[in-house]
Amino acid sequence: MSKKYIGLKVVGSLIIVVLFILIINSFFRENAILLSERNTWQEKFMYLEENLRQVQDENRELKEILDQGQPGLILTDLNFEQLTLNKSIPQRLTYQIMLTVANQSNQTIAEGHGELMLAFRLPGNLTWQRTTWREARHPSFKAGEVKNILLSGEIQATAGEEMLLIFSLNQQPGIVKRQIRLTAPSGNGEDGQRDQAL
Repeated sequence: MSKKYIGLKVVGSLIIVVLFILIINSFFRENAILLSERNTWQEKFMYLEENLRQVQDENRELKEILDQGQPGLILTDLNFEQLTLNKSIPQRLTYQIMLTVANQSNQTIAEGHGELMLAFRLPGNLTWQRTTWREARHPSFKAGEVKNILLSGEIQATAGEEMLLIFSLNQQPGIVKRQIRLTAPSGNGEDGQRDQAL
């Protein structure tokens, strides 16, 4: 009887030890999961905080421009002087864009620069796959003066793609946006036709 009692006591002790180990392991596993989730949320919070800071900085710059009470440089017109899909060099687009800029303020505006953004996507896609930013300088403007600015260059592009063009003048209210669809070169020349703005 005593041996059976001792055996049961040993088995009971082993069961208690195993259960204790399982509980400890489960605790550490849950703790690790919670710690991982906390780190993930902390990273998301830091990302959102950085985005909020950038938006606040942009709003502050825009407010400074608006508080000046001067219209500044305004983009009054945009024309494609050349928009060519090269027939001999695949996936190359040559562009020449003429911007008409007017100084609608009553003071001289010094030389500066703007940003040209070109983005491309295939028809039917909701997101733009390729985006390129290029800096473009502008001359000084006297009060009321109007000037043309020519932007030219080459970029990767394919016939059938949609192209989004956005040009903005830094520290100025002027901005222009145009979206078109590129067509294949026609005839024996290199010039590709372009659709009207979408």
